Amino acid sequence: MEPPAHPGDGPVELDFTVENLESALYQLYFDPDMEHKTFAQKWLNRAQASARAWQFCWALLGPDKLPEVQFFGATTLHINILHHWSSLPTDQHESLRMQLLAHILRFSSGPKMVLTRLCVALAAMALNLIPQVWSQPVADMVRAFQPQEPECEGGSGAAQDPQLHCLALLELLTVLPEEFQSSRLAQPRRSQLREALAGEWGVVCSMLRQLLQSQDSSIQVKEKVLRCLSSWVGVDVPLGESHELVQDCFGALSKPELFDTAVETIVTAISQPDCQR
Repeated sequence: MEPPAHPGDGPVELDFTVENLESALYQLYFDPDMEHKTFAQKWLNRAQASARAWQFCWALLGPDKLPEVQFFGATTLHINILHHWSSLPTDQHESLRMQLLAHILRFSSGPKMVLTRLCVALAAMALNLIPQVWSQPVADMVRAFQPQEPECEGGSGAAQDPQLHCLALLELLTVLPEEFQSSRLAQPRRSQLREALAGEWGVVCSMLRQLLQSQDSSIQVKEKVLRCLSSWVGVDVPLGESHELVQDCFGALSKPELFDTAVETIVTAISQPDCQR
């Protein structure tokens, strides 16, 4: 594909077609000319802020697209949820949630950078809707990642290795509290969200314990469990009521592959004031 020399010039500037977007991304990532890269970056920023961004992002996530193109589509979703949420009609919220969940499942086999960005986008969406519209996002997320019958749409990716879906769910549950921590929120809203997330800690704790204790869980899954726990500790969850999970982390010290992560998680957990109660 031959990209236009200057995607920010002339009438093409507002013509945010998938073809033009791919051309600009090609320039941004692969064109050695720094002037072309600068034009492409500015034009792509305008594209992300446009009203059409809610539509073109899905086309960029197609399975036939380059990882860089898919990543831009996922990043555009996150940016729009963060900064242009009010421009999305409320009757499209449920559709967006289902599409995001479906794409997270589809990208559970990678590329990892696209999967993570989609998870962050869904986390940002959840924070917009908790608790009035979406009262139990964690429970719903866990339920959505349970093994599905082959009736679901896009079945080519639905029958993947269950471990990949497990890792994708853990990634989603890891970035949810991280997105909360990094969000700019008024204090009353922050307190409301913190309370809502802490209220779902029981679901997270139970799942993490099960995965950490299971002999069927791979080292990769157990490492992700430890990182997920560290992430939730930052939300001041009641670890004093979940001391068994912290004890399970000590058990992970016996695995050389998990030792460093387990130490980091234990230190993070016992440093939390709630653990001293």
